Amino acid sequence: MPKDSRPRRLLALATDNWLARGYLGVCAASLGAAFLFPESLFASAHLLLTAPLSTMVMVLPFGPGTEGGGPAQALALAFSAGWLLLSALVNAAAVGALSRHIRDSRAARHA
Repeated sequence: MPKDSRPRRLLALATDNWLARGYLGVCAASLGAAFLFPESLFASAHLLLTAPLSTMVMVLPFGPGTEGGGPAQALALAFSAGWLLLSALVNAAAVGALSRHIRDSRAARHA
């Protein structure tokens, strides 16, 4: 039986329990709130929810708000959106793995 690929395992960990799916839902809701209410206090909540991985992109010399027109700005926004999605998936996978570990250790203790 072939092993699953890493992206498939990451996606499975990020979506296989209600806690990880709830985290992804909260991230999606906070991103929606940032688009709907850009002046509110919750506009940057998606960055805090996906930290620490999402904050690593801040050291790169490109991203939203960089100088340049058209294609450079579109590429920077696409990269930032992809990085934010990857950060949310990695954090959801960590939450899912932790939840699975706690569930398995409780089951082993009560067996």
